[in-house]
Amino acid sequence: MHATQSPMSSVPMPALGSWKQAASVCGFPFEPVLHDVGIGLQEKSHLPLRVTPDALLKAFSRCVESAKGRHFPFVLGDCFVFEHFAEFDAFIASCATVRDILEVAGWARELLAPWMNLRLDEFNAEAHLRVEMTVPKSESRKLAPVREVMLAVLHQLISRATREPQWLLSVRVSSPKTDYHQEFNDHFGVPVFFEEGMDALVMDRRWLDAPLRTPVPQVLSRARQMIERRLSQEGGERRVVDEVRWALERRPELLREGLDATAEALGLHPRTLQRRLQGEGVKYVDIQSEAKLHRARVMLRRRAISMESISDELGFSDRRAFTFAFKRWTGLSPSAWRNQLGLGVSPSMAPRVPVAS
Repeated sequence: MHATQSPMSSVPMPALGSWKQAASVCGFPFEPVLHDVGIGLQEKSHLPLRVTPDALLKAFSRCVESAKGRHFPFVLGDCFVFEHFAEFDAFIASCATVRDILEVAGWARELLAPWMNLRLDEFNAEAHLRVEMTVPKSESRKLAPVREVMLAVLHQLISRATREPQWLLSVRVSSPKTDYHQEFNDHFGVPVFFEEGMDALVMDRRWLDAPLRTPVPQVLSRARQMIERRLSQEGGERRVVDEVRWALERRPELLREGLDATAEALGLHPRTLQRRLQGEGVKYVDIQSEAKLHRARVMLRRRAISMESISDELGFSDRRAFTFAFKRWTGLSPSAWRNQLGLGVSPSMAPRVPVAS
């Protein structure tokens, strides 16, 4: 996304070649679909085609309707490649763990999918890779097939990296059970649960840090430099606050540490990180508090996790300190917030006091 352009006035239509391949597999011509929704193909370019969000969703819906005998979102997920962004593939091929691979999601959001967020939630033996989407003036239910693509892309990338099917335990889908529910089971090969309030791949947590290959730090470093260069050239100026948020979410252990540990994780000097955050008008402690609140809410949804365990994971000295902080953030105690789960009240709708002090 260019710094001078509204992120939602137009969005990339990533991996156009993958769309064409998926259309061919699904038995329909792709170009007429684009023509019907008013999208004109541009000459060869090193950048993805940009379209309005409305045109993108219309083209996608038309592809879903035109597919013959196959579910287009799953086929597109299987066909997806980082077209125009070979450095992403180089980075993934160099990563030593799945957790490292997930760093690509933050970069892909800046360059390819400004409407997509990937969240990593970890509970005991499970890790949930949760896809969230925000497209202006679009109903969540209409975005369900697009979220299915994102789940399929994640499944394809991680399966290719691990070369093992056992990493995936189940799939959770926010939408009701569909007419093509059997295709979910056939595609992912694990139990699929509908009306779950989220769209997520549930994996064995051990796979996050299981070694995929012998690390080659020089290759990984070079791929990262290429991506950083791409971001500086095409993505406009990056906000360090977003990098910090992603680091805290991807590595929950940083929630127990201070700014120095996060700066090290980002490859920055602590004073550099502090200076850049000040330039963006934010404080590290406020970002970390937001991340702690998000993590606390995720863990509180699991009643088997004790308050003491949550307090410890978030870096509080004891349960009382955690309770005080949570009540300051939300206006509710952790126990009261958790009890709402059994009263039919959505915790996400609970009143929220701004985290910033």
